[in-house]
Amino acid sequence: MTFTTPNHISHHLVETVTSALIAEVQATCKQKNIQVDHHKAEGIRFPYVSTGRYIIRAEKRLEERSTVFGWDEPRFYPHYANIVDEAHAQALSTINLLEQRIGQHMTDQEYIYKTDLKINYSNQLIEGRVYGCTYDYGNVAGLPADATVQEKKEATKFEIYVRMIWNYRYGENSANGHLTQYTQFRSERHGTEMIGKSKVQRATDEEKAKKAAEKQAALDAKQQAKWERFAKLPVQMEKWLTKEIHSWAGMITSEGLAKAKADCDRNEWKFDQDWYINRSKTNIEKLAAMRTDCRVWQNNNTYLKQLFKEGVDTRQKLKDLYGVC
Repeated sequence: MTFTTPNHISHHLVETVTSALIAEVQATCKQKNIQVDHHKAEGIRFPYVSTGRYIIRAEKRLEERSTVFGWDEPRFYPHYANIVDEAHAQALSTINLLEQRIGQHMTDQEYIYKTDLKINYSNQLIEGRVYGCTYDYGNVAGLPADATVQEKKEATKFEIYVRMIWNYRYGENSANGHLTQYTQFRSERHGTEMIGKSKVQRATDEEKAKKAAEKQAALDAKQQAKWERFAKLPVQMEKWLTKEIHSWAGMITSEGLAKAKADCDRNEWKFDQDWYINRSKTNIEKLAAMRTDCRVWQNNNTYLKQLFKEGVDTRQKLKDLYGVC
């Protein structure tokens, strides 16, 4: 049985935060409206100001354009719906913190059978004890096999001491300019020693494992998409390789050699025909070898997939593997 904050504490937190935030926003609106009246009386231009999500700027359309407000005279009012929503969210945050801290002292094999928490309304203090025991009707260390349920409960019971003080800062005094919650918490476990991971730690571990699995799934999906693109290369590269082979073969025909020699003569370079032919034939052999494999991979990509797993996973890397320029 997981610890759940008692209703009277939950409602007190909501009421406390809501009342304080409403009072703060009402005071802010009153101050803004005083400024409006002052500007109007003195004839001073009133600047446009951002109000945030807790204040409504209501504008009255004027019959004549004013040097103070322009066409619209503003008044400021609390946005009660947003205030209540924010107060409720802040109260839930405090409740969750209380339940998490108590959960740090419990395991999945234990349950709470009594809650005795009290509110000190003068200083916003929650203090008291939570009582629990092991949820196990099997054998308990130190007790005979025929021990009663009550005896097992007495042998495994524990208590968690809780002391939490909270307060809130509003407006200019808060960290975010609106509402910031500050909580001081102390808790201790007494009685039987906790065995194994706490509920909070177990939940944390499960959340970490979930995120790790999601991250790995995203990486696997990305890698699979990359492989699917890479697997299409053999068809694409066969066409390119055939074109390259024809191009290099043309360079060692009579016309190709004559053109190469003319280019060298024009630049006053020495033309080594044997070297030129050997280099061209070597490149043709490399291109032909790669084209042969590309044709094989189109029907059986087992070896291509192995290359992909080993890091040869792009067009350029595949070309580098065969020494193809």
